[in-house]
Amino acid sequence: MTRAALSVYMYGLYLVSGVALPFLLIPHFTLGIFGLSAGDDMWIRFVGVLTGIIGSFYIAAVLTRTDSFLAWTIPTRYVSASFLSLMVAMGEAGMALLMFASLDALTASLTWVAIRADQEEQATA
Repeated sequence: MTRAALSVYMYGLYLVSGVALPFLLIPHFTLGIFGLSAGDDMWIRFVGVLTGIIGSFYIAAVLTRTDSFLAWTIPTRYVSASFLSLMVAMGEAGMALLMFASLDALTASLTWVAIRADQEEQATA
């Protein structure tokens, strides 16, 4: 497994196990940790399902060696980080959401660096 594939695989696992499952199984507790409220249970559970599906796509892309997908994840994670940061800046969400934004930006950057390193390694081989 390349470094880029490993980074996307780990991010997919994070989405499934660290976001989707807690939102599905214990939504109020999970959101309470970050000072957020779920409002209607259905919406946060729906977000959990969507997050699980997206995380599953990340994992499946790595396992099927769909290498072009790896690069596609980078701008989408930066968009996610920007959106979350904007919500905090506008006062729509608490500062705790910056943890998710930072994680999205950091992992996108790690994947970008890993793709470049993998390409360099292939070019010299």
